[in-house]
Amino acid sequence: MTASTVQTGSRPVGSPDTFRLLATETKEMSDDRDCQLPVWAHRLRKSQIERLYKSCGKGRLDEELIDDVGFSLYARCTSMLQVSEAIRGRPPCPNCGATAQFHEGPTAFAKCRDCGWTCPWALYKKTYQRKGLFAGGMESFVRDFVQKFAAARSHRERLVLIDTLIHRFHWESGDHAGGRPGASSLIEGKMKDIMAFLDRLSYGDDIPPEVAHTREEWRRKWRGNPWSSGRGQGS
Repeated sequence: MTASTVQTGSRPVGSPDTFRLLATETKEMSDDRDCQLPVWAHRLRKSQIERLYKSCGKGRLDEELIDDVGFSLYARCTSMLQVSEAIRGRPPCPNCGATAQFHEGPTAFAKCRDCGWTCPWALYKKTYQRKGLFAGGMESFVRDFVQKFAAARSHRERLVLIDTLIHRFHWESGDHAGGRPGASSLIEGKMKDIMAFLDRLSYGDDIPPEVAHTREEWRRKWRGNPWSSGRGQGS
């Protein structure tokens, strides 16, 4: 963590570069030999998001809360994109940030040509398995958020980007949203609890019209989504 990072509660708030460092922060782990492993950004707490929407519902555009939620999402999305690349055989090196090479074999491993970092693949995989970090059908939305959030010219625009992302579905296209809710990869908790949480968020009368529209569209799509009635894959 850099010296310029500001702590808000137990979550850091800072620049996009700060969170790129967070997503590739390393720790030591031993298994025959020491190996640097990446530490990925966690899902967001519901309380973070709730504070933001309560503030907006009262007609206040709290820039600090928007940045707290927004840059936490930015870090999570960056981790999701990096893990998706790792699953495709292009793991980011946690030591220097370059793309490492995946080597198959009885004892598969990853190695970075730039800095010499080497790690057994079995250890690397354990850092992201069962943590909802594969972007899957959310990848285009996650990538779009990362590209647009830091470049947004106003906090109002950042709020709309946050709201749009957490209401996306995997493989969503136009009116079709039959995939798993993307929020399950972004917000902590079980899917049914996350969806109930999003549905009861307090919006107030002064919320931007884009946000109000997104909510109504999200509710309509969720009602027709197989996951809402437990018919989704793996429900």
